Amino acid sequence: MKTCHVCGVECENDADICAVCGAELKTFEMYEQELQQKAEVEAKKAAEEALIIKKPVIAATVENVVAAEIYKDVLRDNGINFTCDESDDSMQIVFGGGFSAVEIYVNEDDLEIAQQLYENVVNAPMDFEEDFEEFEDFEEV
Repeated sequence: MKTCHVCGVECENDADICAVCGAELKTFEMYEQELQQKAEVEAKKAAEEALIIKKPVIAATVENVVAAEIYKDVLRDNGINFTCDESDDSMQIVFGGGFSAVEIYVNEDDLEIAQQLYENVVNAPMDFEEDFEEFEDFEEV
């Protein structure tokens, strides 16, 4: 039996409303669960809102596809949301066999740090010789 929290009358377990005073018969656990669900919905909404780029500006125009992917990874690693004009499942090839440039947009507030990160990516030494030294001695049989 449920006890009404307003008038103290005992009601049936399956009753939703007190037959005497009309109060809603919710247990403390039900109220707590509703509050938790509301908090989760609000947190999810806030997280989704944080992903929206409200004032997009071009952080970089990258012509090298590999450098563009590295730059995007660096932005992700630093918690900077970005978007670009390309789709993830296609490759754009232009006349002459080259790749088209990728324009990467960030929120206006993140522009300065995003540009600094781009400079770090562009100016990073790319030394592939160390990785392939062991293959130089390889001979085909």
